Amino acid sequence: METSGTDLSARLAKLRATHCDQLPTPQMAVLTRLTARLRRSGILNRCLQPGETAPDFSFIDAENNQASLYELLESGPVVINFYRGLWCPYCKTELEAFEAIRDELESIGCHYLALTPQHPPEETSGPLHLIFDRNNQIARTFDLVYSLVSEEIALFDEWGVHIDEVNESGNWDLPLPATYVIATDRTVAFQFVDVDFRTRCCPNLLVDEVKALLRQA
Repeated sequence: METSGTDLSARLAKLRATHCDQLPTPQMAVLTRLTARLRRSGILNRCLQPGETAPDFSFIDAENNQASLYELLESGPVVINFYRGLWCPYCKTELEAFEAIRDELESIGCHYLALTPQHPPEETSGPLHLIFDRNNQIARTFDLVYSLVSEEIALFDEWGVHIDEVNESGNWDLPLPATYVIATDRTVAFQFVDVDFRTRCCPNLLVDEVKALLRQA
């Protein structure tokens, strides 16, 4: 894969120029109001913070076995990425960038988990195993979930993205895109969360944070 962690910012900027910046003014206004609404809601202060204990959760791994966060932490820190879904071009771009650094993370003893409330179709999930977070159950324990309101639902409907269907949930709830590093003592060592879905964590910054954490161990 040609994508590397170093060019994620450039790829996101290009995506913004060719995607969001080309949206009709009324659609862009809805997204601007969404970002402002989330910022006012206090979700950035409510979500799991650095130094707090991460909740345990179970999931099905790439070998179709039951696993859990705390089990993984017994053998090293864990990076967790929350994605909105494969329908989101920003999530797909970020996923490709983190796939490019996955081997480096694993080589230094760090696990990587990618979670999405969208049930990832096998043919589009790529080489990286995506964990299906049904109805955002895991994201809710991190306090990352919000509900779309009527004008936002109408906009997604215009785009043909029916969150209630693609998430198999019957609701219009989404997680904030977020990146966490969980230390082996189960506390949050690093957090990157933003209410603007176009802003994502730099993979190289993430690698540096993990290496710094391991040096402290």
